[in-house]
Amino acid sequence: MPDFAYKALDRTGKSVAGVVSAADRAAAVALLGERDTFVTDMEESAGRAKRRGASPASRDSAEDQGASIRWNARKVSPRQRLTLLRQLSVGLSAGLTLVNALEVVADQADSPAVKALVADLIERVTSGDSLSDAEASHPEAFSTMQVSMTRAGEAAGALDTVMTSLTAFAERDLELREKLRSAAIYPLMVLGLGFISILVIMLFILPRIMTVVGESGSDLPLPTVILMGMTDWVRSPMGIGAMVIMAVALGLWWRWSRTPDGVLAMDRFKLKLPFIGTAIRRVSVSRFARTLGTLAAANIPIVESMRIVRDTLGNEALARDIDTAADGIVRGSSIADELRDTGQFPSLLIQVIAMGERTGRLDELLMDTADTYDKETNAALQRVMTIVPVLFILVLAVFVAFILAAALLPIMGMDLGEAP
Repeated sequence: MPDFAYKALDRTGKSVAGVVSAADRAAAVALLGERDTFVTDMEESAGRAKRRGASPASRDSAEDQGASIRWNARKVSPRQRLTLLRQLSVGLSAGLTLVNALEVVADQADSPAVKALVADLIERVTSGDSLSDAEASHPEAFSTMQVSMTRAGEAAGALDTVMTSLTAFAERDLELREKLRSAAIYPLMVLGLGFISILVIMLFILPRIMTVVGESGSDLPLPTVILMGMTDWVRSPMGIGAMVIMAVALGLWWRWSRTPDGVLAMDRFKLKLPFIGTAIRRVSVSRFARTLGTLAAANIPIVESMRIVRDTLGNEALARDIDTAADGIVRGSSIADELRDTGQFPSLLIQVIAMGERTGRLDELLMDTADTYDKETNAALQRVMTIVPVLFILVLAVFVAFILAAALLPIMGMDLGEAP
């Protein structure tokens, strides 16, 4: 299906530009008309036309190469994507042409995957594609937000400014992701090591101690009786069967949690968790404000911006609310009113958006609000990183103390019984 580059006016009279895929020119115009967009200029994308005019053998070769590049794009890490953005931004701001800036990025790249990705961008741009079209060919490496903002920058002749904004956004987003990862790793390590330690004690160490104690013929204290019963049950056919059933149930739950309904249910559940739910909501609100502010600064139409923002939240429950709000905006409602109706977003954010809509400073106010929520998010994550490991350690300490008491009390009783 061919691609058509267009310039148009949206329903507010604002100039927009982009690329749309359709069977022919008339279908492309009709498709844009359904989006309340009045086309002022349209032409078939030159780069795509050239590639369609190639021989079947060369098209097959190009498709194979494209598949290889897409596979390499999956190997590009978020930090490498940030470096690519930063270097491209610096090159464009220094006055280099787009192709020259991309060549500099390719020369400085250490990763073969990044080199292959940038080389493909250069090939597409030199063959007539815009940078946004080239990026759209690699959804594994470039988000919908980046493609849309790049397209807006190309239309406005401010690609260097847009790249600078994208770099700043990517830096803050990566910083937040790394903090979230750090907040999760330590508690999981503590929990995992504690569980393994308890399992080793119960299955291998404790039975040997109990054998010695049992041969003495002395009465066993209650903690020891309970623990021996638990150990015997775990090692019995019934216990093994129960663990197999639990493993199967866990596997089925894991598969369900990857389905659309499962993801939605789990994300709703996460929002209700103490501490963790608050942190998730603040992270999502911060991303919402920063992403929408960045898109507004690039003059991306608000409905399109809302569709892009929903994919950056990391929570399907909140994303569904954004979809509902976007539908309301299409019907003529304000952003603030629609977000207020969801009941999921804080009043501060809604008031800021309402003021931004009235004053025309939506992008500026949203970015300031995002900075505020970033600070609150950092504080919430710090509390989670402080409280959750302590709770895990306390729970594990209770289990370990119970196991040690069950193992040592009989031995101490034997020693006292043998004493003269």
